[in-house]
Amino acid sequence: MKRIILITSFMAILLMLLSGCFFIDPMVKVTKLVSDFEEYWEDENAVGLAGLYTDPALINTAMKSYLQIIDAYSSRFEGRDVVSFNRGDVDVHFNVGATEATVEFSAVIDWTSGPDDHRTYSWTVKKMSGNWFISRSNEY
Repeated sequence: MKRIILITSFMAILLMLLSGCFFIDPMVKVTKLVSDFEEYWEDENAVGLAGLYTDPALINTAMKSYLQIIDAYSSRFEGRDVVSFNRGDVDVHFNVGATEATVEFSAVIDWTSGPDDHRTYSWTVKKMSGNWFISRSNEY
């Protein structure tokens, strides 16, 4: 009897640990997506930024292709340099199957010339082939 209780307890603990992985892994990957976004902004990497989006992606109210996203970021970086991209706290909410999430955070972009940009990003991100991509954004 003790052996059955011990085995059952062990299985319950193992199940709890494994179920935690299903929630931790998506959070880690979405957090990495946001970190990559910040890194590519600081590096002024329009190609890297565009690679974080689905193709096409809904930005504001228009569908944008991969090449259109590259062009939009390239024009932002033209004629001025990013000193830093200072991101605030990130708020993530997953759907029931953890295949889609909403992501919100604010950022201050410090430029070498001109005023700082204060932005609030609101994304919908989707899991595709084991990776997370921005499918909808309120802005670049």
